[in-house]
Amino acid sequence: MIDLTSNRLCFRQLDKPQDILIANAKFVITPNGPSEKTSIFVSDRKIVAVGEKSEIERRYTKPEVIIDASNSLVIPGFVNNHSHIAMALLRGFAEDLPLFNWLRDKIWPIEAKLKPWQIEVGAILGSTEALLSGTTTINTNYIYDPEASEATAVEFTGMRGLISHGIFDWTEEKSLRLTQDLAENHHGKDDGRIRIATSPHSAYSCNPELLKKIHALKDKLNEKYGRKYPVLSTIHASESSAEVEEIKAKYGVDAKRGVINYLQSVGFLDSQTICAHSIHLTEDDYKAYTSTKASLASCPISNLKVGVGVADLPRALSEGITVSLGTDGPASNNTLDMFETMKMASLLAKGVKGDTTQLTSRQAFTLATEGGAHSLRQENEIGRLAVGYRADIVLLDLSSISAMPFYDPYSYLTFAARSGDVSDVLVDGRILVSNRKIQSVDVEKLRERVSAAVSEIITQI
Repeated sequence: MIDLTSNRLCFRQLDKPQDILIANAKFVITPNGPSEKTSIFVSDRKIVAVGEKSEIERRYTKPEVIIDASNSLVIPGFVNNHSHIAMALLRGFAEDLPLFNWLRDKIWPIEAKLKPWQIEVGAILGSTEALLSGTTTINTNYIYDPEASEATAVEFTGMRGLISHGIFDWTEEKSLRLTQDLAENHHGKDDGRIRIATSPHSAYSCNPELLKKIHALKDKLNEKYGRKYPVLSTIHASESSAEVEEIKAKYGVDAKRGVINYLQSVGFLDSQTICAHSIHLTEDDYKAYTSTKASLASCPISNLKVGVGVADLPRALSEGITVSLGTDGPASNNTLDMFETMKMASLLAKGVKGDTTQLTSRQAFTLATEGGAHSLRQENEIGRLAVGYRADIVLLDLSSISAMPFYDPYSYLTFAARSGDVSDVLVDGRILVSNRKIQSVDVEKLRERVSAAVSEIITQI
């Protein structure tokens, strides 16, 4: 038996947010597009200046840290808007299976046996992978326990996170209680870096009355905890074409007008709802999205891998729906790499439509940054490199082979860049990755914990 103290040895003490000068960046992606030879000054968790280095030095006190960005592309951190990061522990565990077989025959049975310390180890692993590949914000849903969970992992590794506990018919009472505990103990922590959501797993695993209860719980939690940082809701919706039949068979409800429409009909959807996947949409589904202003988090790689189809993102965007990107969990992707996700989203739109103008590289990058920020109701805080925004900043090394030659920043980011090109990552004014090395996690100790967790899982198969 490994106690939680062993897990905590993986964490290094987070530094306080610092005054940091990112100096003379070769390119900075600003809200108005790429800017050359630009510097950024960070103080008190936020970006306080973007401009010429000499002007920043004249106006502000000497920084505690100077990062030479003269050969770097500086971008806002990625927002991975749908994942289950603790499932990094199950990477490669179940492969080449249809979605429902994958879930029911492999994933749900082994998840039922996972211990809190193992879930936390998986989440530390997932957080570390995400940070090293330029993701600064994660929307992650899994199994919460007050002792150890994705919430503690994200908090200690320094990422920005929206954390939720999955709710099912068969876990209703316990899961509603755990969601309240999650909100009470974690929502708004570290100046709002950690926030929580309610999370029914899906419309085919939560009956209509339970969906209503969860929506009411969200409203209740917002009254109590959401004045400054709203409590959101997230759900898997219209991931499989079989969901309508599942809902009819289990609950006797006709959802043939579409799963999103059905969720609206039971009063679950609103502007604080994030629907993951949304592949098999009807005309009524699109109307439900636009009328409620719910948002869509697409996971193109995971969707392909489990064979459920391709979301029509160009159509969703044309309808004015807020669209973002996610990797899904590392057991169904099998990475947390948003560079891969951006590229796949753009290529699928072009290939399926037979139109190379669909979902351009700049649009794909925007979905991976600003799209996620809007969906998370943090559009005035993250997703952009602008004065007043949180200092969630990523530097890419342009001396990389994949950056030669370099014509257009957006083309490079979406089609050529690799996670290994990320050199430095800041979240909330803390340097969490420096020169490609994670600062908040002891990787060797993490390796030991992962090995121990996997060894125990193998005995339970």
